[in-house]
Amino acid sequence: MRLVKLDTPDGIIYINPEHVVAVVKGLRDTKIDTVSGMHVVKDTPEVVARLLGMEEISLDVTPRAVGWKGDD
Repeated sequence: MRLVKLDTPDGIIYINPEHVVAVVKGLRDTKIDTVSGMHVVKDTPEVVARLLGMEEISLDVTPRAVGWKGDD
C-alpha cells in the first residue's frame, strides 16, 4: 500500500491514492474526497494530483451562473 503525505491546516495526514474519489479546488485550500470522507489540504489541486500519481487531471472551467438550474 502506498501512502501520500499531505499538509492540512490541522497537521499532516497520509492518504492512499487508490481511495481518492475527487480533488476539488476551493477558494484558499484544496478539498480531497476519499471513500472514507473529505479532507482539506493546503496545496493546489495540480500539486495534489501530481503527488497522488494522477497522469492527467480534468478541469471543469464552465462558469456557474447564480440561480442556474440547467435544462428544464
